Amino acid sequence: MLAEIEKSGKPYLFRYRPDNDFTLDEIENSYIYFQKRELLNDPFDSTPNLIELKNIDIKKLFKAFEIIAGKKQIEYIKEKLSPKQLEQTIRESIPNFINKHGIACFSMLPGINMPLLTNYANNHKGLYLQYNMDLDSDFFKGLRFMNYQKELKKIPIELLENEEDIFEIFYLKQENWAYEKELRLVKENFGRHNLNKNALRNIICGYNCTENYIEKVLKANKLNEHVSVWKMEKPSEHNRLKLDLIK
Repeated sequence: MLAEIEKSGKPYLFRYRPDNDFTLDEIENSYIYFQKRELLNDPFDSTPNLIELKNIDIKKLFKAFEIIAGKKQIEYIKEKLSPKQLEQTIRESIPNFINKHGIACFSMLPGINMPLLTNYANNHKGLYLQYNMDLDSDFFKGLRFMNYQKELKKIPIELLENEEDIFEIFYLKQENWAYEKELRLVKENFGRHNLNKNALRNIICGYNCTENYIEKVLKANKLNEHVSVWKMEKPSEHNRLKLDLIK
Protein backbone atom coordinates (compact mmCIF):
# COMPACT_ATOMS: atom_id res chain seq x y z
CA MET A 1 0.00 0.00 0.00
CA LEU A 2 1.17 3.53 -0.77
CA ALA A 3 1.01 4.64 2.88
CA GLU A 4 3.16 1.72 4.01
CA ILE A 5 5.99 1.58 1.50
CA GLU A 6 8.47 3.62 3.55
CA LYS A 7 7.67 1.91 6.83
CA SER A 8 10.02 -0.51 8.53
CA GLY A 9 10.08 -2.04 11.99
CA LYS A 10 7.27 -3.94 13.64
CA PRO A 11 4.82 -5.03 12.25
CA TYR A 12 6.55 -4.70 8.86
CA LEU A 13 9.14 -7.12 7.59
CA PHE A 14 10.78 -7.87 4.28
CA ARG A 15 11.60 -10.99 2.32
CA TYR A 16 14.23 -10.89 -0.41
CA ARG A 17 13.60 -13.10 -3.44
CA PRO A 18 15.34 -13.93 -6.74
CA ASP A 19 13.82 -13.36 -10.19
CA ASN A 20 12.54 -16.87 -10.79
CA ASP A 21 9.24 -18.72 -11.24
CA PHE A 22 9.15 -19.83 -7.59
CA THR A 23 8.93 -16.19 -6.48
CA LEU A 24 6.09 -15.55 -8.94
CA ASP A 25 4.22 -18.61 -7.70
CA GLU A 26 4.52 -17.45 -4.06
CA ILE A 27 3.03 -14.07 -5.01
CA GLU A 28 0.22 -15.51 -7.12
CA ASN A 29 -0.82 -18.21 -4.67
CA SER A 30 -0.20 -16.42 -1.36
CA TYR A 31 2.25 -18.74 0.31
CA ILE A 32 5.81 -18.81 1.57
CA TYR A 33 8.12 -21.73 0.93
CA PHE A 34 9.95 -22.96 4.02
CA GLN A 35 13.31 -24.37 3.02
CA LYS A 36 15.13 -27.44 4.30
CA ARG A 37 17.99 -26.45 6.57
CA GLU A 38 20.60 -28.33 4.51
CA LEU A 39 19.72 -26.19 1.46
CA LEU A 40 20.41 -22.86 3.20
CA ASN A 41 23.48 -20.94 2.04
CA ASP A 42 25.28 -21.23 5.39
CA PRO A 43 26.47 -24.84 5.87
CA PHE A 44 26.58 -24.34 9.65
CA ASP A 45 23.00 -23.07 9.83
CA SER A 46 20.93 -25.24 12.20
CA THR A 47 23.46 -28.05 12.00
CA PRO A 48 22.57 -31.05 14.21
CA ASN A 49 26.26 -31.21 15.17
CA LEU A 50 25.60 -28.41 17.66
CA ILE A 51 23.19 -30.55 19.68
CA GLU A 52 24.94 -32.22 22.60
CA LEU A 53 22.72 -34.99 23.95
CA LYS A 54 23.64 -35.65 27.58
CA ASN A 55 22.78 -38.05 30.39
CA ILE A 56 20.34 -40.34 28.62
CA ASP A 57 18.66 -42.14 31.51
CA ILE A 58 17.05 -45.16 29.83
CA LYS A 59 15.12 -46.23 32.95
CA LYS A 60 13.64 -42.77 33.34
CA LEU A 61 12.74 -42.71 29.64
CA PHE A 62 10.99 -46.07 29.83
CA LYS A 63 8.93 -44.82 32.80
CA ALA A 64 7.93 -41.70 30.89
CA PHE A 65 7.08 -43.70 27.73
CA GLU A 66 5.00 -46.11 29.80
CA ILE A 67 2.79 -43.25 31.00
CA ILE A 68 2.28 -42.07 27.41
CA ALA A 69 2.17 -45.33 25.45
CA GLY A 70 1.19 -47.93 28.01
CA LYS A 71 2.99 -50.87 29.59
CA LYS A 72 2.45 -53.30 26.68
CA GLN A 73 4.08 -50.95 24.20
CA ILE A 74 7.09 -50.49 26.46
CA GLU A 75 7.50 -54.23 26.91
CA TYR A 76 7.45 -54.58 23.13
CA ILE A 77 10.16 -51.92 22.75
CA LYS A 78 12.28 -53.60 25.42
CA GLU A 79 12.05 -56.89 23.51
CA LYS A 80 13.15 -55.28 20.26
CA LEU A 81 15.79 -52.84 21.49
CA SER A 82 18.50 -53.13 24.08
CA PRO A 83 19.17 -50.02 26.19
CA LYS A 84 22.26 -49.34 24.04
CA GLN A 85 20.24 -49.68 20.81
CA LEU A 86 17.55 -47.39 22.17
CA GLU A 87 20.13 -44.76 23.07
CA GLN A 88 21.62 -44.99 19.58
CA THR A 89 18.15 -44.67 18.02
CA ILE A 90 17.49 -41.54 20.06
CA ARG A 91 20.81 -40.00 19.03
CA GLU A 92 20.16 -40.78 15.37
CA SER A 93 16.67 -39.24 15.55
CA ILE A 94 18.04 -35.75 16.35
CA PRO A 95 19.20 -34.94 12.78
CA ASN A 96 15.95 -36.34 11.34
CA PHE A 97 13.92 -34.15 13.69
CA ILE A 98 15.87 -31.02 12.76
CA ASN A 99 15.94 -31.71 9.02
CA LYS A 100 12.19 -32.17 8.68
CA HIS A 101 11.54 -28.58 9.79
CA GLY A 102 11.21 -25.72 7.32
CA ILE A 103 12.84 -22.31 7.60
CA ALA A 104 11.86 -18.91 6.14
CA CYS A 105 14.08 -15.85 6.50
CA PHE A 106 13.01 -12.22 6.81
CA SER A 107 14.57 -8.88 7.65
CA MET A 108 13.35 -5.65 9.24
CA LEU A 109 15.57 -3.82 6.73
CA PRO A 110 14.06 -2.44 3.50
CA GLY A 111 16.00 -2.17 0.24
CA ILE A 112 18.72 0.14 1.60
CA ASN A 113 20.52 -3.03 2.70
CA MET A 114 22.36 -3.60 -0.58
CA PRO A 115 24.05 -6.90 0.42
CA LEU A 116 20.63 -8.52 0.94
CA LEU A 117 19.49 -7.54 -2.55
CA THR A 118 22.81 -8.70 -3.97
CA ASN A 119 22.86 -12.05 -2.18
CA TYR A 120 19.19 -13.03 -2.13
CA ALA A 121 17.66 -11.07 -5.03
CA ASN A 122 20.14 -12.10 -7.74
CA ASN A 123 22.24 -8.93 -7.74
CA HIS A 124 19.22 -6.57 -7.76
CA LYS A 125 17.46 -8.47 -10.59
CA GLY A 126 14.95 -9.89 -8.14
CA LEU A 127 12.72 -8.15 -5.63
CA TYR A 128 11.74 -7.80 -2.03
CA LEU A 129 8.32 -8.24 -0.50
CA GLN A 130 6.91 -6.19 2.35
CA TYR A 131 4.60 -7.99 4.80
CA ASN A 132 2.51 -6.79 7.71
CA MET A 133 2.74 -9.62 10.24
CA ASP A 134 -0.25 -8.31 12.21
CA LEU A 135 -2.51 -9.25 9.28
CA ASP A 136 -1.79 -12.95 9.82
CA SER A 137 -0.54 -13.25 13.38
CA ASP A 138 -1.11 -17.03 13.42
CA PHE A 139 1.19 -17.54 10.45
CA PHE A 140 3.94 -15.36 11.91
CA LYS A 141 3.67 -16.74 15.42
CA GLY A 142 7.10 -17.71 16.69
CA LEU A 143 9.01 -15.22 14.53
CA ARG A 144 12.34 -14.53 16.24
CA PHE A 145 15.52 -12.55 15.80
CA MET A 146 18.65 -14.60 15.18
CA ASN A 147 21.19 -15.12 17.95
CA TYR A 148 24.54 -14.18 16.40
CA GLN A 149 27.60 -15.64 18.11
CA LYS A 150 31.32 -15.23 17.53
CA GLU A 151 31.74 -18.97 17.92
CA LEU A 152 28.73 -21.24 17.75
CA LYS A 153 28.17 -22.89 21.11
CA LYS A 154 26.81 -26.37 21.53
CA ILE A 155 23.34 -26.74 23.00
CA PRO A 156 23.28 -29.30 25.85
CA ILE A 157 20.06 -31.33 25.82
CA GLU A 158 18.98 -33.62 28.63
CA LEU A 159 15.86 -35.58 27.75
CA LEU A 160 12.88 -35.08 30.10
CA GLU A 161 14.62 -31.96 31.43
CA ASN A 162 15.20 -29.37 28.70
CA GLU A 163 14.46 -31.11 25.39
CA GLU A 164 12.54 -28.03 24.17
CA ASP A 165 15.89 -26.21 23.98
CA ILE A 166 16.59 -28.15 20.81
CA PHE A 167 14.63 -25.46 18.93
CA GLU A 168 17.37 -22.94 19.76
CA ILE A 169 19.42 -24.61 17.01
CA PHE A 170 17.30 -22.85 14.37
CA TYR A 171 18.17 -19.37 15.66
CA LEU A 172 21.97 -19.57 15.90
CA LYS A 173 24.33 -18.01 13.38
CA GLN A 174 27.91 -16.83 13.36
CA GLU A 175 28.26 -13.09 13.86
CA ASN A 176 29.69 -12.53 10.36
CA TRP A 177 26.05 -12.87 9.22
CA ALA A 178 24.82 -10.21 11.64
CA TYR A 179 24.59 -7.53 8.92
CA GLU A 180 21.43 -9.30 7.72
CA LYS A 181 19.57 -8.56 10.98
CA GLU A 182 17.56 -11.65 10.18
CA LEU A 183 14.23 -12.65 11.64
CA ARG A 184 13.40 -16.30 11.24
CA LEU A 185 10.22 -18.31 11.17
CA VAL A 186 10.32 -22.08 11.60
CA LYS A 187 7.51 -24.48 10.73
CA GLU A 188 7.22 -28.15 11.67
CA ASN A 189 7.56 -29.26 8.04
CA PHE A 190 9.41 -27.80 5.07
CA GLY A 191 7.49 -26.83 1.91
CA ARG A 192 4.60 -24.50 1.11
CA HIS A 193 2.72 -22.74 3.92
CA ASN A 194 -0.23 -20.56 2.95
CA LEU A 195 -0.80 -17.17 4.54
CA ASN A 196 -3.49 -14.50 4.40
CA LYS A 197 -2.96 -12.72 1.08
CA ASN A 198 -3.64 -9.37 2.77
CA ALA A 199 -0.39 -9.74 4.74
CA LEU A 200 1.57 -8.92 1.56
CA ARG A 201 1.60 -5.13 1.22
CA ASN A 202 4.18 -4.07 -1.40
CA ILE A 203 6.43 -5.60 -4.04
CA ILE A 204 9.65 -3.73 -4.78
CA CYS A 205 11.61 -4.79 -7.85
CA GLY A 206 15.37 -4.29 -7.82
CA TYR A 207 16.97 -1.72 -10.11
CA ASN A 208 18.35 -4.49 -12.36
CA CYS A 209 14.99 -6.24 -12.62
CA THR A 210 14.10 -6.67 -16.32
CA GLU A 211 10.93 -5.32 -17.95
CA ASN A 212 10.05 -8.90 -18.88
CA TYR A 213 10.20 -10.07 -15.27
CA ILE A 214 8.28 -7.03 -14.03
CA GLU A 215 5.49 -7.96 -16.46
CA LYS A 216 5.44 -11.44 -14.93
CA VAL A 217 5.28 -9.92 -11.44
CA LEU A 218 2.30 -7.79 -12.45
CA LYS A 219 0.55 -10.84 -13.89
CA ALA A 220 1.21 -12.90 -10.75
CA ASN A 221 -0.06 -10.04 -8.60
CA LYS A 222 -3.23 -9.36 -10.59
CA LEU A 223 -5.57 -10.76 -7.91
CA ASN A 224 -3.91 -8.72 -5.15
CA GLU A 225 -5.49 -5.34 -5.74
CA HIS A 226 -4.28 -4.12 -2.35
CA VAL A 227 -0.61 -4.67 -3.27
CA SER A 228 1.43 -1.95 -4.99
CA VAL A 229 4.34 -2.78 -7.29
CA TRP A 230 7.43 -0.56 -7.42
CA LYS A 231 10.83 -0.42 -9.06
CA MET A 232 13.87 0.81 -7.24
CA GLU A 233 16.06 3.40 -8.93
CA LYS A 234 19.79 2.74 -8.87
CA PRO A 235 21.01 4.54 -5.72
CA SER A 236 23.11 7.65 -6.18
CA GLU A 237 23.42 8.45 -2.47
CA HIS A 238 24.34 6.20 0.44
CA ASN A 239 21.31 5.01 2.48
CA ARG A 240 18.90 6.88 0.22
CA LEU A 241 16.25 4.91 -1.60
CA LYS A 242 14.05 6.15 -4.44
CA LEU A 243 11.15 4.08 -5.74
CA ASP A 244 9.00 4.51 -8.84
CA LEU A 245 5.41 3.29 -8.66
CA ILE A 246 4.54 0.83 -11.44
CA LYS A 247 1.04 -0.15 -10.27
